[in-house]
Amino acid sequence: MANLTINEKNEIIDRYQANPEQTLNILVDLQFASTDGYIDQKTAQLVAKRVGVTETRIYELISFYAILKEKTQARYVLKICNSAPCRFSGEPLVSRSLKEILGVNENEMTADGLFLYHGIPCVGACAQTPFIKIKDRVFPNLTAQQIVQLISHLRAGRYPAL
Repeated sequence: MANLTINEKNEIIDRYQANPEQTLNILVDLQFASTDGYIDQKTAQLVAKRVGVTETRIYELISFYAILKEKTQARYVLKICNSAPCRFSGEPLVSRSLKEILGVNENEMTADGLFLYHGIPCVGACAQTPFIKIKDRVFPNLTAQQIVQLISHLRAGRYPAL
C-alpha cells in the first residue's frame, strides 16, 4: 500500500472513529482505496495499533474474509458466479471467454498484472447472467463479443473508478 500515504490511511481509519467494531470496514476501505489491492504488513500494523486490537486479529480477518487480500492482486479482479443457477444460465461462456482472451486459467494473474478471474458464490444477480463483477460493479447479460470489448476497455483504462 505504498501508494497510500500514512495520512490517507489515517483519514480512512478516522472515518470510523478508530472503532474496533469497524475494523472490517476499515480494512475493506483501505484495500479498495489502494491500487495495490491488498493489505500490507505496515497497514495491518497501523490498523491494529489505531483500533486497539492485535495484529493477529487483523490477519484473522484478512484470512477469513475472501474480499480481503494480503498479497498483490491484479489491477482488475474479475469475479464470475459459480453457483448452480448461473452455471446453467450462461456462466461457462464467461469462463471460456476469459481463459481464451486472457490466456490464463482461473485464479492465475496475467503476465502484465492487469487481470485475474475467479469464481465466487452467488451474488444475487442470477437474472443478469452471464455477468462479470469487478469490485462492486456488475457487467450483466454478456455475450462473448461484449466480454472481448470489456477486456479491451479495461486495458485502455476506460473504467478508471475500478
